[in-house]
Amino acid sequence: MARDFARQHNPFLRHIIRRTREFLENTLDPETGEPSLKPVQVELLGESDEEAIRLPPYLRDAYWLAEEFCHLFAARMRGSGFLKTLLLRRVGSTMYAGRKTAEDMLHTWQHITEGEDEEGVEDEMFKSLTNGERSKLQAFIEALEANQERDPKCHVVLDILTYRRWLEEGCIIFSQYFDSIWWRAHHLSQAIPQEAIGLYAGGQRSGIIREKLFAPKPREELKPMVQRGELRLLLGTDAASEGLNLQRLGTLINLDLPWNPTRLEQCKGRIQRIGQLRDTVFVYNMRYKGSVEDRVHALLSERLAGRSMLCLANCLMCLRMCGLPWLSGRLNAPKPPLTLCRNNIPLS
Repeated sequence: MARDFARQHNPFLRHIIRRTREFLENTLDPETGEPSLKPVQVELLGESDEEAIRLPPYLRDAYWLAEEFCHLFAARMRGSGFLKTLLLRRVGSTMYAGRKTAEDMLHTWQHITEGEDEEGVEDEMFKSLTNGERSKLQAFIEALEANQERDPKCHVVLDILTYRRWLEEGCIIFSQYFDSIWWRAHHLSQAIPQEAIGLYAGGQRSGIIREKLFAPKPREELKPMVQRGELRLLLGTDAASEGLNLQRLGTLINLDLPWNPTRLEQCKGRIQRIGQLRDTVFVYNMRYKGSVEDRVHALLSERLAGRSMLCLANCLMCLRMCGLPWLSGRLNAPKPPLTLCRNNIPLS
């Protein structure tokens, strides 16, 4: 009786009206004949197979070594699915982040879980690598060091910012990993030295890079600079994916695809928000053809046609938590038999 009374007569439930973004954008105000909230459309780029970035031979060799390491590591460690694909996801973000991760694995194991949804790696078994695993990591590092300045995503990002003129519209570039945005910002500063490039990250690592020189600056000072148009280019980690109004910017690039149910929506929400003057904002999701993210993307795009981005993100999390062997297998590995994730979505 008391439970029913609370549900039926709760003053919050009786007097609070919830209005979703979709409702406000599609419902006309009877007095003005206009929607209560101006719709802001999102145009997604990088979704087709043709837009996936091809792995050049030198990076394919390094990626193959990373897959070999993940295969050896996964065979020995039955738990912690995120570690089984961690190296593949880091090198898929930037070659620099992949190399730094491999070096950390060989030595201190510090910062291994940075940018992940996992706690620190406490089990010493994870930190003690076999001779075969160490050999693969060392070969992986050497393959990347020989081609460190030839990161394919760098050239694509620069092309988007300059040739497609996204920089003129204002752009934020997201990555899960600080190593990626730090290295990417310095690379961009070499190409466009006169442009002020903001770095928005946790701790004391935020600041501005101009002419290849980094000047620390609190995050709170970067926000008004974006609003005033003094910063047209901002690179951020998850610290910038929520609670930050960037409606002055009109474009967004995801360097890597976050395997989290909400981060894709949170990132997009930085520019698709109240106060955005553009009718359409542009989002580019970057991935390598034949990579872990490409396999997941292709699989879910086929199975989840017509479903929401949030549903896609939920299923990405299912795949990540399951630690499916297929994700860390060879580039041309056959697909496994039909499997359902915990959301009853076909995984193959």
